[in-house]
Amino acid sequence: MTNNSQPKIVAVVVSYHPEVAAFKQLLEATLRQVESMVVVDNTPNTIDDLIARCPESYNLHYICLRENMGIAYAHNIGIEWAYEQGAEYILILDQDSVPYPDMVQKLKQSLNVFSDGANKSNIAAVGPLYIDTRTQFLSHFKVSRFSVPYRYSPENTNSSQKAVVVTFLISSGALIPMQALLDFGGMRSNYFIDHVDTEWCFRARSRGYKLLGAPDAIMQHSLGDKVKRIWLFHMRNVAYHSPLRDYYMFRNTLLMIRDVKIPFIQRVLLLLRLVQFKLYFLLFAPERRLRACSMALGIWHGLRNISGRLDLTTGKCTSIPKTRFDPS
Repeated sequence: MTNNSQPKIVAVVVSYHPEVAAFKQLLEATLRQVESMVVVDNTPNTIDDLIARCPESYNLHYICLRENMGIAYAHNIGIEWAYEQGAEYILILDQDSVPYPDMVQKLKQSLNVFSDGANKSNIAAVGPLYIDTRTQFLSHFKVSRFSVPYRYSPENTNSSQKAVVVTFLISSGALIPMQALLDFGGMRSNYFIDHVDTEWCFRARSRGYKLLGAPDAIMQHSLGDKVKRIWLFHMRNVAYHSPLRDYYMFRNTLLMIRDVKIPFIQRVLLLLRLVQFKLYFLLFAPERRLRACSMALGIWHGLRNISGRLDLTTGKCTSIPKTRFDPS
């Protein structure tokens, strides 16, 4: 727990059918590093019993949405609650992330070292590296040169390295100044899931904000339902999701290209990634027919500017209500 002289940090955690032991580990690891936490639960059946197991000394608030409203809407609801509590910074975490004991401290240090006492108002977020405990894979940062993104892998995460300007951060682990959220908004609720953080990062950069990667800040994080290491020009980890997620990936890529200013080269790369994604998963992943249908529907809805929560039975989308922090 930080002291009163430090900026107030509120953690926002979104849950959906969390695994009890892992979620309890996340809560305990995070609540020691922030002033308070809000859990926004998309699980139709409440997890009150899990929350009740946390020590009473922890400042933990629980919001149950009673249905799956998507990660973007849940983030915004959590941000609204944190804003009402006077939060100066938001720490966003997924239910499958566990911060190292000094992660928040390292994020704040990187922010301060990069700014060097100057005005921090142009920094949208600072994020950590993550280790996938299933593969022991250490993530990298995406940096950019002449609008072309490439990988940056710090050589030694144990040393104190300055933050680097990056092109993208995953939402989990990101420390975000509240002022940035008030300036250009939170997440797009109607995206529901997938590319929620990508769109937010592009929007931040289009407003002149910088995104920082902190090389010595680490968390555990599991990306995807399962992960497989393959060689495709180099060794890489491929995260496997359900066919339903394929729909959101394709739809939201097309929506994002329409909704936010993205450099031309990166627009091309986003579309090429869809081609690679489609070829790989239709050749090597299970449920290929369902995946093909999901991708096709995602393309169709993306081109028609249809968003919201998909009903797989009807193939139609239900609009998600806008929040105070949805971008205008």
